Amino acid sequence: MAGSTRDPIILMMLFHEAERDFYRRLVRQLGQNPERMKQVIALWLWFESIGHHEFIQRVSSLKGDDVILGFVSEAEACLGRLMGQPERTRGDELPLTSSLMKKKMDLRFFESYRDEAIKGVMHIFQNVCQIIFSDVPMERAPENANHPNAHCRHTSGLHDIRSPTRERSRQEDGGASTSAVGMSPPQFSTVPSPLGVMLNPMARPWTPEIVRSTEDQRSLFITFSIGQPISGEEIMQYFNARYGPCVEVVSMDRPPPGQQPMYGRLVFTDASMVSRVLNGLHTAKFFINGKHLWARIHTPR
Repeated sequence: MAGSTRDPIILMMLFHEAERDFYRRLVRQLGQNPERMKQVIALWLWFESIGHHEFIQRVSSLKGDDVILGFVSEAEACLGRLMGQPERTRGDELPLTSSLMKKKMDLRFFESYRDEAIKGVMHIFQNVCQIIFSDVPMERAPENANHPNAHCRHTSGLHDIRSPTRERSRQEDGGASTSAVGMSPPQFSTVPSPLGVMLNPMARPWTPEIVRSTEDQRSLFITFSIGQPISGEEIMQYFNARYGPCVEVVSMDRPPPGQQPMYGRLVFTDASMVSRVLNGLHTAKFFINGKHLWARIHTPR
């Protein structure tokens, strides 16, 4: 998936590479149900969209499979409460989830904000998770399929959701390489060198090459909060006003009618702008006309 492409599907997968890696771990190493893990990650991405940023990164960085499976169990309880399938054997507390949110979160939250939560989680499940995990092998690793703490009892939850039909329009979205190389045409010479050695008449003379950074080296992946749509023009104006003329293009995903873009790609004219904008961080937050934008560095494999 490396290279300078603006295919919206590839763009989305690149942006969510960390989530894809974690999904592989949950399914292939920890023996979790693939469809259920799409729903769990959709819930966690919704947490991030309402202000609990880097939730998945923080869960995935924890040591110990049992701790991670504990977060999975709490997420499944949240989904069960949302879908009207509560677990009668547990209380409302969500101690692990609360610890990362730095605020008390329990299952009663999903009763108070049920409509908003269902709409947000289902939107992410349909328009993000069903796409970014579509090429990930679904088989669970045989040696881990019987993991003693595997929570595989659920095979559905958002059971009325189906993967949307998508077409990849490379004619419209494909981008040509942005590398520009200045090279003089080959010339022939029969002039001896200062050392008296005849030069190879077929050799190409030395000419300094001007190589522009690739688009990936000049890019940041950006994401937005649900209910706070930001246009490409707003993003371009913000960064150009703050750092001087520096933005080459802003690419946004194309959601279904009536829904806002959730992610995009910000391409600068110079690779040095990436570190300057992030100020040494992996992720940076910006307020553009009162709306949140998160920018993330990404190095394609």
